[in-house]
Amino acid sequence: MEQIKIISSILGEIESQMYDKQLGPDSLAKQFYTNVSDLQKTFRILTGITIGEYIRFRRLSNAAMSLRMKHLSILEAALDACFETPEAFSKAFKRFHGISPREARQSTDTGETRYFGPMHIKFSVESSAPLAFKMAYLPSLYFVGKSISVSNETSQYEQVIQNFWEHQTLNGSLAYLEQHFQAIAFAGISLPGGQETFIYGVGILTTEPVAAGREWDVVPCMDGSWVQFEVGGETDEDFSRTRNRVLSEWLLVSDHSISLLPEIEYYPLGESESSEIWFPLTSRFKQKG
Repeated sequence: MEQIKIISSILGEIESQMYDKQLGPDSLAKQFYTNVSDLQKTFRILTGITIGEYIRFRRLSNAAMSLRMKHLSILEAALDACFETPEAFSKAFKRFHGISPREARQSTDTGETRYFGPMHIKFSVESSAPLAFKMAYLPSLYFVGKSISVSNETSQYEQVIQNFWEHQTLNGSLAYLEQHFQAIAFAGISLPGGQETFIYGVGILTTEPVAAGREWDVVPCMDGSWVQFEVGGETDEDFSRTRNRVLSEWLLVSDHSISLLPEIEYYPLGESESSEIWFPLTSRFKQKG
């Protein structure tokens, strides 16, 4: 629930700081005392776009109205929208609206430009099958595999990750890892990256300690309490649907808080188990017994 409240507040804060050049994921994370990678991921899941995209779309939408109604010059509109140069502004403007700033300034038809209004988080209750999940205290696990840096840009990251899985499968890496390490599952892991990126790895999970080497990336996963959500499928859509429901449904009624990074996509080796998404619990959970 806390994560959703933060995003709702951030949407309002973006409107009040719209023309501040320092406005961005880092400044908002500091303002709300939260991790920037967690914030980026939560925002993207709830809105479908990144913080950077949202700010840029709002500024470009407002710029079209300013050009037409305030009769600003292209330079003035570029500076108003926090672009460094008129050239960068014109390029972004045309990509977003489909016409140049000059054409928008001369046009009297508001339908020629794209309107992107402010977003608001609305809470609603809908009847649906309950999310199947369990909480468990897990010993130390190790992720072993290959990882890449992925852009948070919505139009890019899903295809990049899909291509990365295909590459690691076709080149035999996953089969090698399963044979040479005591794998308990195949896994995809998301880790914090930079302001506009995150780290994504494809490999296996093992309970056996593995020394870091040149050939494979090794990520020790903390021992502690995790919440494990059953996905009910193995496609990107299945995982995305479950991830969205965790944020929009489970967190609204749960007494627990989770961190969205690291996130582990768990793919069992056998057919008797279901695929799962694992998130570390940030609120206290004590193992029974």
